[in-house]
Amino acid sequence: MTTTISIPTAEYNRAKAFAKERNLSIEELFVALLGQLTSEEDVIWDKHDSDILPYTHEELMARIDEGERQFEQGEYKTHEQLMSELKEEFSWLR
Repeated sequence: MTTTISIPTAEYNRAKAFAKERNLSIEELFVALLGQLTSEEDVIWDKHDSDILPYTHEELMARIDEGERQFEQGEYKTHEQLMSELKEEFSWLR
């Protein structure tokens, strides 16, 4: 059976680039994604970890303190460094 779907060009091009980076055809990518969405044992939106709890006030303050310490010691990336890394990692989003 063959089915035709309409996908906006920009999204199709991003999906095609994503598939190419993984040595898949666009059809193989769609089949794999649809398989994940329809699998009874692996439905993405049904997965959640009930053991995950929000951060406590103390945990949040500790994270802030650690971030400030790292900044003061020069352990950070500039905006340009971060954007460069993100563009390289997610090149298919262009």
